[in-house]
Amino acid sequence: MSTPEIVKPTVEIVPRPNLEGVEVAISKLAIDTAKLAPLKTRAEALITKGALNWTADDCQAAKLLELDVRSVKKAAGLHLDPYWEVVKRTSEALSQVYKNHEDPADAIDTQLKGMVKIFEAEEKRRAEIETKRQNDERLAAASKKAKEEREERERKAKEEKDKKIKEINAAKKRGDIGVREAAKMLREAGAYAEAQAEQAAADAEAQVQAVKDNPLTVKADIRPVAGVPSTTNYKAEVTQPHVLINAFVDACHNHNTERAVYLRQFIMVNEKALGVEARAVKNSKMLTQKIPGVHFYED
Repeated sequence: MSTPEIVKPTVEIVPRPNLEGVEVAISKLAIDTAKLAPLKTRAEALITKGALNWTADDCQAAKLLELDVRSVKKAAGLHLDPYWEVVKRTSEALSQVYKNHEDPADAIDTQLKGMVKIFEAEEKRRAEIETKRQNDERLAAASKKAKEEREERERKAKEEKDKKIKEINAAKKRGDIGVREAAKMLREAGAYAEAQAEQAAADAEAQVQAVKDNPLTVKADIRPVAGVPSTTNYKAEVTQPHVLINAFVDACHNHNTERAVYLRQFIMVNEKALGVEARAVKNSKMLTQKIPGVHFYED
């Protein structure tokens, strides 16, 4: 019986920084860092004096001091760059290891997430359709029942009215009541029947309105799973920037401060483009006049 071959996973070598060398480089850098203290003292003397009180010699001394400071600043790169490059390569190698592991997982997750969204959207749509169907049926049933009840009450009211009219006419014919009294009683009988009919109509309308005011809701069959929330992402895309800007301008002109403040938060000035324009034109005074609301200057 043959022994199964054991295949070991292949792991690429990740660059490793020379930690001892790093410690030596840091020690050397500390010597250069210490040089900044006397340079700072000299700089503070010039700063305290104030640029408007400088002589030409002071200005020259400040520039020479800048050279010294910049020279010391470069020491960090001279001592640490070789090790920093190793660190960066190590970071890049590890990033690739992360990527090789996570990308296939993300691909599966993305496909499943897309299918879940499709199903849930369709399930919500079906639930909305079923909700409407059931509410339409309830409303139709309530309307039919209310109509039948109203017609039945109107029928009974008419029967009562006809019976009352016959009784009044019979009493008048027998001489039990006079013409005026009979006319009054007939008017009252008609008014009562009319009131009964109006009440029946109002009650029927109330029954239907009660169904409208209390609709059913069919819930979508979307089952929650901890760690995989069913969320809806709400996004925005600017399709007509000029319309947004014009709306903001109109709000300002109409002194509608609340709307102007609301719209202003969605309008961003491109300071990067302004900086590019300033460096390209090299005329701060002209640009300040040309572009309102912006101060161009030399530094």
